[in-house]
Amino acid sequence: MLELHCHTTYSDGMLSPTELVNAAIESGVRALAITDHDTVSG
Repeated sequence: MLELHCHTTYSDGMLSPTELVNAAIESGVRALAITDHDTVSG
């Protein structure tokens, strides 16, 4: 599975980047694109 539109706590997501990656791994996601907006931090 691919997830190509995810947000972290650096924009309007509820998970930190580490938490998001760990959740993706646990869910069997093989590729992940973090698409935070209005920031280049993180």
